[in-house]
Parts: sequence; structure tokens; C-alpha cells
Amino acid sequence: MSAMLAVLSACGGGGGSGGGGGFLPGDGDSDLTSYTITLTTVDASGNPTTEVSETFPVTLRVEVKEDTFDAPAVSGLVVLATADFAVVSPANGQALTNSEGIAELEIQAGPTLGADTITVTAESPAETVTATIGIEITRTGLTLGHFSGTSFIANQIGLSNTDLAFRGTAEVRLAVVDEEGQAVTGIQQIRLSSACSLSGQARFRPLGDTSDGTTTLTVETTDGLAQAEYVSGSCEAGDELSAELIGGDSSASGTVTIASRDANYIGFFSSDPSEGQEGTDRTILALRGTGGPGRPEVATVTFEVLESAVVLATGDPQPGEPGYIDLDGRAPLSGINVNFELTNELGGVTLLNSSAVTDSQGLAVVEVLAGSVPSSTLVIASFEAQLESGASAPQSATSNQIVVSTGIADQNSLSLKAEEYYVPYAADVDGISVVITAQVADKFNNPVPDGTSAVFTTEYGDIDASCLTGESNGARYQSLIDTSPPPRGTCRVLWVSQNPRFPTLNASALQTIEDDGSYSCASFIGVDGPCPDDLGAGRGLRSTVSVTVLGEEFFVDANGNGQYDEFESFENLPEAFNDHNEDGVYTPELGPNCPPPSTSENCAAAGAEEEFVDLNGDGIYSLNVDPSTGEGVYNGSLCPESGDGVFCSRSLVNTRRDLVLTLTSRAFNLFVGIVDATPPASQDDSFSEGNQYRLYISDLYNNSPAAGVSSPNTPAANGTIIELSALGDCQFTEFTDGYVSGSQASVTVTEKNGEVGAFEMSLAVTGEPTGQGGQVVVTAQGPGIKARDAANATPPQPAATTRQEEVEIARFPCRVFVGDNDLVPGG
Repeated sequence: MSAMLAVLSACGGGGGSGGGGGFLPGDGDSDLTSYTITLTTVDASGNPTTEVSETFPVTLRVEVKEDTFDAPAVSGLVVLATADFAVVSPANGQALTNSEGIAELEIQAGPTLGADTITVTAESPAETVTATIGIEITRTGLTLGHFSGTSFIANQIGLSNTDLAFRGTAEVRLAVVDEEGQAVTGIQQIRLSSACSLSGQARFRPLGDTSDGTTTLTVETTDGLAQAEYVSGSCEAGDELSAELIGGDSSASGTVTIASRDANYIGFFSSDPSEGQEGTDRTILALRGTGGPGRPEVATVTFEVLESAVVLATGDPQPGEPGYIDLDGRAPLSGINVNFELTNELGGVTLLNSSAVTDSQGLAVVEVLAGSVPSSTLVIASFEAQLESGASAPQSATSNQIVVSTGIADQNSLSLKAEEYYVPYAADVDGISVVITAQVADKFNNPVPDGTSAVFTTEYGDIDASCLTGESNGARYQSLIDTSPPPRGTCRVLWVSQNPRFPTLNASALQTIEDDGSYSCASFIGVDGPCPDDLGAGRGLRSTVSVTVLGEEFFVDANGNGQYDEFESFENLPEAFNDHNEDGVYTPELGPNCPPPSTSENCAAAGAEEEFVDLNGDGIYSLNVDPSTGEGVYNGSLCPESGDGVFCSRSLVNTRRDLVLTLTSRAFNLFVGIVDATPPASQDDSFSEGNQYRLYISDLYNNSPAAGVSSPNTPAANGTIIELSALGDCQFTEFTDGYVSGSQASVTVTEKNGEVGAFEMSLAVTGEPTGQGGQVVVTAQGPGIKARDAANATPPQPAATTRQEEVEIARFPCRVFVGDNDLVPGG
């Protein structure tokens, strides 16, 4: 490897503001502090290097300092690294600087070789700063083969069985290792083919796929390993399989023996439970000792033994489907002894019977008991087939994939999202709906079993009580949108606008844009009006939506054994609650926790109506800690039986997520404020030529107007239109947020992803003085109502294709120059 030191420092650049973000007081005139970024890349021993390979990733070290004389380190700053070809880890490319101003990320080789540039950006108070560094992505010597236990066998394809029935199948196992014999971490591509496949007689397909497959198949490695399925098809006698490492010079081969079409036949028939909704046709079992309704720990796997393979015509039922057993040409063999074995017994996965005798339909059944460690396995069934010559030959078949996993919701793997976060007219109109989607997976990020219940609550409006993943969406969602089942691990409900819209007990504590003595806008000097920042708790017309799913806490499996071990890090979860004041804690019990500009008094008032989910039924809010130590304990199915009640608990908790919907107001309930952007930024009541201005638009509670989103389920994805007209002597010279022509300007309000604060836009004016003065008129035109809601809204609303009312919401004087110093007063 090269030992050349690679170091670069950043200079400022970029950093503009867009609709809905924080206020920037000027364009380049700010005296706010900037940062410098220094980049280095080092190998595992800390030596400087610029070379990256599949085997040897490098560490990207990012050092951030203030761009001042003494250059102190900047801690707690998020930096973002991106690359064209290399792979940045973690996947989001982000890291946080430590107390010394240093953040570290790992750079791994991608599939493309050659030079690449790593770009790192960070946000300083003054601007966006950027630095780059070059690396070289190289390839190490790689060898193709397979693992047999812990031993690597070079240049050979691993096969689950080599003696196949006519039209039989075999699992193909491959591995790619580096020159040190270690499985590579980068993605490698392997091309599979065989003599029979190239002649159209055999096929390859992804493991678990039920399609006809292809004559050649390219598979990608995961952690150096790859799998596929070989289908012998109409090939007879034998076949030579070949595997080629794409972009490398290594290959592997294997041989299978295939019975003639007149030989006795064994094949996979069915598995129960079977999860084939997405074409995977796999079986999922719960870890031993953690099963329950819908989560079995035992699978029943069935094979069939026939005189010869059934030739299926287009439209014929497949094995295991209704009508297949009665097909003409299916000749079952009864009384045949079939033996079973597993391809993997990791964690104690076990066969409950090692053999079985076929019944009158030629079916032989084996039961598989899950183990205590997550894994996957296949069942191989075999018997001694009788050939026409009178000799016998072993025949075998492979089951579908059997996965052992928790199947329980994991806090780390629960997502909650809204179709839109700023709900048009929800502040004033009943019956406006928003789709809320929950996505639920287990510790190993496998979708939870169909029928897992997700339970919803909301602060304002109303919402479907629950939905069942993979089975049914919420009742109102089904009545208004779609009755078809949702995807595996996912379900949806509808939130619908109606009362309540404000706190019952503490509505007077809500922050507004009025001059009431508590108004505090960090972006400008002023005492009232719309503000691009958060005015603090309580925030009016913002509804917290919560979902809970019975599951387990997240933990870091430091030793990779698939179980929680004492002292491993975990996220302790108290009982779930609906977080009205958005402070992250159950305020009635733990006290207010809102950051500035919220006061403790207002934070407490805004959280006073929060309610918790009393999972243990003791009537009090539980922090889920050991009363004898005051420390939390891991709760989940991966607590080993020996640790249950000692250093962890197998009792489940409520996993949870929150999101916030803003109930936006109609156009005639909007307000406009002007800020002169010349530092120090301050409120103004008119426009003057030569100055830069920001306009802020919000409702009484400082919420942005209804925003446009892009969604196939939201045909009214158009957003509120803010239009400005220059009258008299006035003309527009700058309008950076939308469309402008001399006397007209317009912009469509865009989604702010739940962020707090008024919508903002920029403006500058000029003109030709005539003595009549000038004005700037601001109007707002609301979006249409989604088609699904138009008939259900109260009061009734126009359909999605119809724009709502256009209302003048403000009118401001505009002054322009006569000479060098004189201004014509506004009209």
C-alpha cells in the first residue's frame, strides 16, 4: 500500500437558504464564524495512505476548527462525506465531531476501480464549508470457491446435493476470499452457467425464487458469500457447473449426476407455515421459547415421491396448491422410506423426525424445530430410487428456505411516516385525511409476521385505532382508499381532521405571533409577526401522532452470538406516551424538557394533557428500571433463559414512534410580516429601494401555510400559492424563491417535513418615480382538497382540481428613489 499522506483543508462555500429554513441575515456580509476542515486517510495501523481495496478499507479522519486566529476545535458538529465510487460507512455518510473536533468514517472499496474523490461538508454559522481528498480504489487477489464448515475449498462450487432426481434442484454455495483466506466485505459479482443451461436444458435462479430461472445467472456476494439454486430441468445423466468471478481471474466448478426421466422422483411439495406473498416462498419460525400466536416454532415440510416427475402445462397448479394432487400423469409411490437432514443446525435447529414413509398420495412429512439463535437452513429429503436396470440410485430434493428469527417488533426497526405533514385546511375543515404508514421489522430487520398489530393514538383530530401488518389497514383507510392487504411488515391508517384542535385545559398558554410580552424570534429584532424560527411551547395546531407495537428493546450484539449478553449496550424504554409538547419525555411525571425559547412553565402546560400506555397495568408511569438498582434492564426475546430475571428480561415492551402533523389554516387566516435583512435584521412596515427583504407568512400560531408534496395518493399536491403584485411606482428587482416578472411574483409553498416556523421568501424593489407612490399587495391562493376528501369534508369543499379562495392578506407601501437620496413615499 502507498504510505503517502493525504491531507486537505476546507474553505467556505455554498450555504444559501431556501423556503422554510432558518433566517440568514445577508448575502456574504455576515460576520458569523466560519470553519476549516482538514482531511486525512489512514490504514488500520494509523499509517497515512490513499489506497483502498476490498480487503483493506481506510479510516477518513475529519478535523474541524473555527476559522479564527486561535482556531479552537469544533465539537458536536455533524459532517457529511460523499463519494462517487467508494462506499462510505455508516451508510448515511454522517459522523459527529468529538471534543477534539475530530470525526471518523470508514471508506470501503466499491465495485468500480480507479481514482475517486471524497467530499466532506459541514455547516458553520456563516456558511457551508467543504473539503475534498483523493483516494485510489484497487483490487486485491481474490479466489472463488466455497466454505465447508470453517474450511475454504478453492475453485470448487459447494452443492447441497450432487445426485439429483429428474428436474431436481440443488443449492449452490459460493464464497470469495482474499489472499489471506478471509471472506471479502465488498460486493463481488459471480456468473453461473453449466453445459446443460447453455443448451437450454437447465436453469439457475436466486435461492427461494419460484420462477423458471435463466440459462446464466449473476449473483452478488454478501460478506463474501453468495447462494443460488440449480434446476436440472430436462437435463439427464450429468452436468458440469461453472462459476466465474466477474472482473477477476478466479473460477470454480462442480458436477451433478441427474437421474433419467424414467427414474423414480422426489420433490419438494409444501411447507407450513409458508410466506410466499412476495415470491420468496420461505418459512419463518420464531426462536425457540419465544413463539406465540402467528409465530410458530415448528415447521411442517412435505415432500412427494412419484414414479416420474409431473410435466406441468401453463396454468396447471403447482405442488402444494389445490388440484395438483389430482393432476393426470401424477403417479404417487406409497410406502417409500424417505430420509431427512438439515443443511445447517446452527443454534440447535432440529429435525423432529429423521425419516418418514410416504402415504397413499406419495407424501412424506418432516417437522423442523427452531433453534435458539437466528439462522436459516434447508431440509434435504432422499431415498433409494429403483432404476429400470434393477439397480438403485440415491435421489434427493431440497425444501424451501427455513428462517429462524425473532419475528418481534424491534425499537430500532420501527418507522412511522405521513403522506404529508402540513395538512391543508385541517385547522378549519373537518374530514381532511392523511395516510399514516407504519413499517415494522424485527431485530434482524426481517419484516414481522403478517397480523402484527400496530396501535395508534393522536393528540388532535381522530385516527384509526389499529392496523395489522401484511393483513389489513385501518377501517377508515379501507373505506376511503383501498381494501387490498398491505405489504409484509407494513400497514396504514387514516388520520382525519376534527375536534379537538387545541388543548382543553391550557389553550391560553399557546404561543402566538401577537405582541404578548413572551414573543421571541431569534432571526430578527421585533415584538410580533410571523417568524421563521420556533416560538417554543405550546405550539398551536400541531398534532402528535403515536404508534406502539408490542416488541423488544434494541441492543448492540457485540459478540455476534444472536443473543443479549450481560453488559451489552441497549436502549431502555419507559412506558410509551403521546408527546404533546415534543420534549421527548412524559412531562406530567418527569417534568418539562423543552429547549429554548420555551419556558419551563409553558413547556409544562403544553405537556400537561399527555397520556401514557400503561403496559404493566399498575396505574403509574413506569421507567422500566430495576427497583433494587435503579438501572434499566434489556427487555426482549433475545434475553437468554439463563439471564431472564438476572441481568435481562424476556418480558416485552411497547416499541414506539411519533410524528407531528400541522393543521394548516385557510388563506384568510394567514398573516404576513416584513423583515429588512440589512444587519441587524429588523421588522419593517414598508419596502424601500436598495434594501433586501424577507417576507414571512404564517397562521396565528406561526405555522407555515399548506404545502405541496409529491405523492401518487395526493392529487392535490400543489401547495398554497403566494402572489405579490407591485403597484404604482414599484417594480420587483429580485425574488429568489419563485417566478417573477417586473410587477408580478409568485411562489408555491413547499413541504417543510414537519419543521416549525413560518414560510419565508426574499424580495427587493426598484421603480420609476412618478409621484403617485407605490404598493406591494400580497395574496394567498389555497390548494384544492384531495379527491377522496371532497365529499366528506365539513363544510363541503371543492374537489382536488379546483383551487380554493384567493385572498388578499397584506398590503405594504413601497418607496423608490427620485435622486441620489430622496425617496418617493409609498402609496
